[in-house]
Amino acid sequence: MWNKSKREFLKSIGTAGIFLAGVNLPVWAINTSARAASNSSSFDLLRPDENGLMLMKGFKSRIIAKSGEKIGRYKWHKFADGGATFKSNNGGWIYVSNSEKGDREGGVGAIKFNKNGKIIDGYQICKNTNRNCAGGLTPWNTWLSCEEAADGFTWECDPYGKRKQIKIKSLGMFTHEAAAVDPKTSIIYQTEDTMESGFYRFIPEKKIFRMGQLANTKGSFQVMKINANHSVTWNNVPDQLADYKNSKTKSLMMRNKNNNINYTTFKRAEGAWYHDQKIYFSTTASHEIWTYDIKRNTCKVLYKRNKKSNLQDPDNLTVSKNGIVMAAEDRGNMEICGITRSGKSFPILRLPSHKKSELTGPAFDPSGNRLYFSSQKHKNASFTFEVSGPFNEISI
Repeated sequence: MWNKSKREFLKSIGTAGIFLAGVNLPVWAINTSARAASNSSSFDLLRPDENGLMLMKGFKSRIIAKSGEKIGRYKWHKFADGGATFKSNNGGWIYVSNSEKGDREGGVGAIKFNKNGKIIDGYQICKNTNRNCAGGLTPWNTWLSCEEAADGFTWECDPYGKRKQIKIKSLGMFTHEAAAVDPKTSIIYQTEDTMESGFYRFIPEKKIFRMGQLANTKGSFQVMKINANHSVTWNNVPDQLADYKNSKTKSLMMRNKNNNINYTTFKRAEGAWYHDQKIYFSTTASHEIWTYDIKRNTCKVLYKRNKKSNLQDPDNLTVSKNGIVMAAEDRGNMEICGITRSGKSFPILRLPSHKKSELTGPAFDPSGNRLYFSSQKHKNASFTFEVSGPFNEISI
């Protein structure tokens, strides 16, 4: 490989749809490109570091939280799940993380960093809720935390810890997983974690600008139907608060079945993320990642597992500044993988010693150079990590 010209090298990996920007390609970049090009199950990630993480060369990790240990004012929670980051007014940022504990012991914790990445505080922004799974950040700087239960709701939370959580009934009562918001319209897209999942959206009557406004805004609640040509039809759901007690299923649409609504079912729709007028969402049981193109009103499969692909059981999603969709595995090989535009997967990192856990809550800091995520249940504890490195130099 070293005898090839730079142009020949880029041409050889370009067929896989991935390359690393810059004239002087670092070693980790070449390794990443080669892995993505081969799309094989044998990676050349480095050996596990002191925190048990296998990373690309040029990256490093630290454990920033462990359940039961105090961070500032807050004892970090168990069953850490979906997460996101928010800018703070001192040049720093805040990482929020759900707790998927049941019996009304769930909620959301937050870690505050200064501009240098030093942890300066921890606190709780949502409490007394149930199985807070994933969620979604809003353009008006709040966190929508979703309860994964048949009687689950979405809660609007203040990442800065100044305002109390608000239950948003207009977003429905069902087995919520994640939410993603279009900043241009305030339309909220939601996934449902059942084997008969619908993919939903809430269209508010007016654009949302601040916390608390959503709870008092009426709108339309709809479910997706994908047509044969990948175009999408959105059908109204008569009752997003349909009674679950007399039903044998957790699916909201099955509870509306007497209304003969035509919709597409997904097998465990989970993570969702907005980026550049697209909503990406995963379906864990079918090992797929989908792209809903808002402008074109189409929905297509971006990634589907095959015998040669790395990613399996995709769950929580995030997207890098360069537009790389990244998915955390619900078990699988305990990896976070990137997806090329041609639908091929390549490993970003792996945590092999946490085999019976799952990776959750991937989210970048405002610079895009620090990735946060958790191992949800390793030896009955949650571990939350920060991986830092040249993420912004990876492009596809």
